[in-house]
Amino acid sequence: MTEYYIHGFSDAERRRLIAQARMLSTPVFDGLDFSGADSLLEVGCAVGAELHLIEQRAPQLALTGLDLSALHLQAARGWLARHERINLVQGDAHSLPFPDDSVDIGMTIWLLEHVHDAAAVIRELLRVVKPTGSVILTEVDNRSFGFDPPQPAISAWWDAFNRCQAEIGGGDPYIGGRLRQIAEALGAEVLAETPRAVISSSDSSRHRADQLQYLRELLESGAERMLAHGYASVEMQRALATAFDKVRVQPTIAFHYGAVRLICRKTQPKEPRAGWPPGADAPTRALNSPS
Repeated sequence: MTEYYIHGFSDAERRRLIAQARMLSTPVFDGLDFSGADSLLEVGCAVGAELHLIEQRAPQLALTGLDLSALHLQAARGWLARHERINLVQGDAHSLPFPDDSVDIGMTIWLLEHVHDAAAVIRELLRVVKPTGSVILTEVDNRSFGFDPPQPAISAWWDAFNRCQAEIGGGDPYIGGRLRQIAEALGAEVLAETPRAVISSSDSSRHRADQLQYLRELLESGAERMLAHGYASVEMQRALATAFDKVRVQPTIAFHYGAVRLICRKTQPKEPRAGWPPGADAPTRALNSPS
């Protein structure tokens, strides 16, 4: 996966990820309560940008970040050098190097779109999280991306971006829409599923120009691999830049990009009814049987 990570591992990408974490901190963290937890594992921590924000919100947590990429972890160690409560580990999200029931919270943020087997990653998170803990998945659904009125040059690039990510990188750009299905198939109990407005021209809390710049940098971050593998051309890249320049100066053009947050946990054992021994099922009444 690391070889074909669509965004690459440049210093510019490190800066983009740190800026992205700040830009999207509200849709990612709003409504989450870490107060009852002592430990958190972020799988796919990349350069450590999200761990830095989590530490600010919940300084009591012992934080662990895992990533497959040695380059990402090198950048994370530099960014988090003075943060003693954050432990960084290299490893595969599909086979976590942690014991069962060992952390209070397991988390992914923008990871599952990049992996070849999201179900295996979620299964591993459910394994290492305590029965009293939770798994929090915040992931994109790239079908939600769009402009109104449509911008053909941006749409063409976005379609190519998603095909490159899926076919070359082996990921799923639409994973957000499948989180509940996967979690329930694994036997997890879904506690909450909420849409998250990642970017929206109707959001008055963030500057329109800043949101557009974020989207432009996100799309352009795939250019090197898209061009190298034939998913895009220089002409498409120029058209993309021209389209963003047009949208920037026309405030009547709307845009939106969304994600999904799913919170789940291990299925809790059912308590036997009063008067029945542990492990025994109380008899059930057949449908339509006389009372």
